Amino acid sequence: MLVFAHAACDLNQGAIPALLPFFIVQHHIGYAAAATIVFATNMVSTASQPIYGLIADRRPMPWLIPVALLCAGVGVSLTGIVPSFETGVIVVGLSGLGVAAFHPEGARLINYVAGDKKATAMSVFAIGGQLGYAIGPIIATGVLLVWGLKGSLLLFVVPAFAAVLLAVTLPGITAGYQHKSGGARLHAASDSRDAWVPFVCLSAAMLFRSVIFYGMNTFIPLFWIDVLHQSKTAGSTALSVLMISSIGGNLVGGRTADRFGYRAVAMVGFIAVMIFLPLFALAQSPTQAMLLLIPVGLSFSIPTGPMVVLGQGYLPNRVGLASGVTLGLAFSFGGIVMPILGSVADHFGLHAAIWAVALLPVLCTALTITLPTIESATLKPKAA
Repeated sequence: MLVFAHAACDLNQGAIPALLPFFIVQHHIGYAAAATIVFATNMVSTASQPIYGLIADRRPMPWLIPVALLCAGVGVSLTGIVPSFETGVIVVGLSGLGVAAFHPEGARLINYVAGDKKATAMSVFAIGGQLGYAIGPIIATGVLLVWGLKGSLLLFVVPAFAAVLLAVTLPGITAGYQHKSGGARLHAASDSRDAWVPFVCLSAAMLFRSVIFYGMNTFIPLFWIDVLHQSKTAGSTALSVLMISSIGGNLVGGRTADRFGYRAVAMVGFIAVMIFLPLFALAQSPTQAMLLLIPVGLSFSIPTGPMVVLGQGYLPNRVGLASGVTLGLAFSFGGIVMPILGSVADHFGLHAAIWAVALLPVLCTALTITLPTIESATLKPKAA
């Protein structure tokens, strides 16, 4: 149920890049202005997700999950009927508020029910979000091609259904959750201390990873249309290929991290994406670019589960805050810098923006090398 809810939540964010070509035509805006739409939802998410995480550590609020789904769905569904571009930015910001409320509580609840296979569980949970991102462009493009921008109202159906279904089943999922403080202190039973320096380094790596994700997610449809001279449908298909291929990487990353260690597996993923993403930037044809999207998606998603669990392990007394930062803020942060990348695309072309994104895995790899390892069974930092 939590995986399905995650998919329904992130479907809204996945639909936004597919809306951009239609917004550009409808409101006569440039790349930088279009990227502002992504900026709006992620600015709200980035600012509020740590706050939601801190609140969750003090008082579990599982009921917030279905409420957040409704908020996220309403915001995106209204984008197609707003009278102006500026109003569209506001309602997308409302969607970002719902997304921000969902992730800390959802990831915290996953940590509670995961048992010893935390990286695997977190990876499966993250797959729900990836499915939402992958399905979002397909659904959005389909309804917009048939009904125009007003078809965005249909995007509310899935999150509304998930919210109602989860509201009915949530009491069974959260049995004992509030009595045990949502598992936030289960790892602190032996007086484990919060390791803030490693957590800051990990968060920085996740922030750069978020820029990579949103850069690809935002510009791939436009890259396919304006550089490779393909259709809008082909651009959305390319985005879906990236999202779907990343599901395999997420599964591999979670299962191998529980066996070989979180840090080691995360580093392998970052090194791989450091190789494949520049190769994608060099692609000269739609076929080459599409084929390279598969290893890019696979390698990019390998660190997801391991890095989130590492963050929760570094802050065993603040699992909600760690979840809000690593699975929430660190995923939405990339949207904040999208206007900058949009300006790069306006002035130097989409190829330049893609290359700017392609160089960031080097920083992610360097930061991951500095992280201490964590024992999978106890989630305590090993002694030096």
